[in-house]
Amino acid sequence: MQVNKPRAEAPMQMGIAYLYTKQNGMIQRIQTVYLLLSGLCAVLSWKIPFGKVELLNQPVKVYVANDSFPLTLLMILAILLAIIAIFLFKKRRLQLRLSWLGFLVGAVALFLEYSIVHDFQTQPALVQRAYYWIGIALPVLMMLFFLLAARGIRRDEKLVRSLNRLR
Repeated sequence: MQVNKPRAEAPMQMGIAYLYTKQNGMIQRIQTVYLLLSGLCAVLSWKIPFGKVELLNQPVKVYVANDSFPLTLLMILAILLAIIAIFLFKKRRLQLRLSWLGFLVGAVALFLEYSIVHDFQTQPALVQRAYYWIGIALPVLMMLFFLLAARGIRRDEKLVRSLNRLR
């Protein structure tokens, strides 16, 4: 008598069931990578300057996120949202809301960074030169990664709903 052994299927053929097993967990999902990258952008904003200001008869002042209290709070909130959303991988709707909230936090952070440098540009008597620096792109990248994570979460939710209809 021959016993039929279950055949080992490739991970892509197994679909969503493979993604949510206890051994593999949330790391296999692409939105986890996007959420990690958005958190990393928020952390890097404390080191990479978003603006430089040359005052008259003074050295160049470099502005990073922790030079402004509201901007620091926004970046801490973005990091927390990304980390919490990663660990809420079984609650996709809540994870999706947190991703959209992270997107909004990134938009507000971008506006604050822009307005800080722009305020110096409008004071020509005190400031010799004020310009944006490479760190101004970090909130944009953070928003992009939160948006991509939300897209991946929405795809997972659609896949789970379609699997539930088949049952």
